[in-house]
Amino acid sequence: MNDYLNKLISDFKGKDFKDFAGYVYQTLQKEIDVSKGKQKDKYNQVRKRILSYIISNERTITSELRKKKSIK
Repeated sequence: MNDYLNKLISDFKGKDFKDFAGYVYQTLQKEIDVSKGKQKDKYNQVRKRILSYIISNERTITSELRKKKSIK
């Protein structure tokens, strides 16, 4: 999950943690919309786990977002 989360952070162009959480939700919703059957269930579970993870690790993710922002 960490690799996928790092990819999401690097692709994110927003400003803060709330925007990032919305970005993650929307990105995974696109995958859910084009999937069918068991694949759709898989992406629903992944979305739920990732959102739960980013909420419980808000400080770390906010720190990563700030680092990314300061590099640019």
